[in-house]
Amino acid sequence: MDQQAVLGIAASRVEERVACSLGQSGVPGIKFEEGQALSCARVLFLLPALIAQGLLKTKEVYTWPSKVYYSLESIILTLAFMALLRIKNPEQLKQCKPGEIGRVIGLDRIPEMFTQQTSVSHLSKSGHAPE
Repeated sequence: MDQQAVLGIAASRVEERVACSLGQSGVPGIKFEEGQALSCARVLFLLPALIAQGLLKTKEVYTWPSKVYYSLESIILTLAFMALLRIKNPEQLKQCKPGEIGRVIGLDRIPEMFTQQTSVSHLSKSGHAPE
């Protein structure tokens, strides 16, 4: 079975993904790499403004499992970039290039639609949204 069939299109951090799936490591670090012609890179211009408004303060409010591949920050950045790119729901992620948005947030690819839906459900059930 080939790597793409198992890990998905644009998955390039194979060792980290496998270690995480086996429970041997936690969230991988964000690693920005040089790239050209990323169609969604324009959203990076808004990142400083989002951070200044407290976008990444979610880790102070929500608890997140440590042995998962996508960190809370990655999920929140994906949701913010979805809004900026006018992607209305996780279902529409199927129409996007997962590697392009992933490289913009410092990962090899964004979470799959099911992972994103599960993460949003986890966050909404915790009841900390007003905070």
